[in-house]
Amino acid sequence: RGWKPTLDRYKKNYNSREKMGFLKFSDLEIDVLSKTSAVVLGSWSLIRSNDNPHGKFTLIFKKFGDGWKIVHDHTS
Repeated sequence: RGWKPTLDRYKKNYNSREKMGFLKFSDLEIDVLSKTSAVVLGSWSLIRSNDNPHGKFTLIFKKFGDGWKIVHDHTS
């Protein structure tokens, strides 16, 4: 939970380009709900030498004074 623990875990588990792979997004659908909120649907695919995990995601964005930020992420 939180940005720092998430970043630390990512750096530990994906400490090389080979482990990290290449993340690709497709089938994006953006629905602007208001001047300060939007929902984004799409597909993701991780391209690595030994596997190719993939799935769908839903993101909820909220606009703050310093720009748009993801406030909720559901990825499967």
